[in-house]
Amino acid sequence: MSALSAPGAEPTQPEADYCWLDVAGASRGRVVPAVAAALRGHPDLFAPTARGFALRDAGMSVTARSALLQEAALRLRAAGLVPGWRNEACALVDESGLELARFERGVFRTLGLQNRAVHVNGFRADGRLWIARRSALKLTAPGKLDNFAAGAIAAGETPAACARRELWEEAGVPADLSAGVVFTAGELRSLRPLAQGYHDEILLCAVLELPTGFRPACRDGEVAEFLCLEPAEVHAALRAGEFSIEAALVLADWFARASR
Repeated sequence: MSALSAPGAEPTQPEADYCWLDVAGASRGRVVPAVAAALRGHPDLFAPTARGFALRDAGMSVTARSALLQEAALRLRAAGLVPGWRNEACALVDESGLELARFERGVFRTLGLQNRAVHVNGFRADGRLWIARRSALKLTAPGKLDNFAAGAIAAGETPAACARRELWEEAGVPADLSAGVVFTAGELRSLRPLAQGYHDEILLCAVLELPTGFRPACRDGEVAEFLCLEPAEVHAALRAGEFSIEAALVLADWFARASR
């Protein structure tokens, strides 16, 4: 797995300002001073450590730890520290992929916890790629170019199921066609500080060959338009910084693999 640290477009906290958050006995999150101050105000959930804080989850089951983190998410939301509340649960997993907890997706960035997402590059036999433009209403990277379909893996969802769901929701790809999605060996880690948190995400790279006559159509409002571009046009857009950070990383992986 490649780990890449990419600069964010928004104002960020200096790395030195972050402190660590321990979950399930290991340092898994990073929090900015404002969030650290909030955690300090909830000693029933978080204990101080030499490097920051630890969730009070010693000996807890996955279910109990999930409830604790969901309660933390609700309190942080009430304090105005979870700007991207989604009412969707994602899973926090350990290094071996074992689920540690599942809770509100929006608080992962606030607590600097690692999330997982699937990114699908859609291509045609003639070499063109289908590229999405993110809606101007998106919380992150509004209006930027993106991979054909992408999204966070929901709690209890397999990467393949996530890919098929996102392909339908974002591009209108029917089940018989999305069944052809293939995961490459590409697995990237995107790391960057944010104004109110820390972005730590594993990107699972996938590809889907699309028929020449297929025309994507967004169904969930998250894509403003689709562009069918030659590889040279995609390269030019990458050089111009027109893609979201994660999409650019996944496309770079795609082109590197194609050149081998």
